[in-house]
Amino acid sequence: MTPDEAIAVVEATLDAPTLRVDRILAREDPAFYLLVVLDTNFGRRDEGPVANGPRLVDKVSGEVTRLTVPDAVARAKRMSLVWT
Repeated sequence: MTPDEAIAVVEATLDAPTLRVDRILAREDPAFYLLVVLDTNFGRRDEGPVANGPRLVDKVSGEVTRLTVPDAVARAKRMSLVWT
């Protein structure tokens, strides 16, 4: 799976038009792509729950898993930046 394919998989799971994948912060290791999804509503909490957060995409199956921020930070330290 290419970075573009992994990003498309994550974007398909987003349920708000204000969310997007930050390609600059995407990181990878031999088994996964870690894609960080940002909240682009500038932190306004009056629009309901925020559905942003880091996602881990399995490059073989395409399965998307949501991560906690501490887990994502720990994994990112072991990964390389994706150059897209």
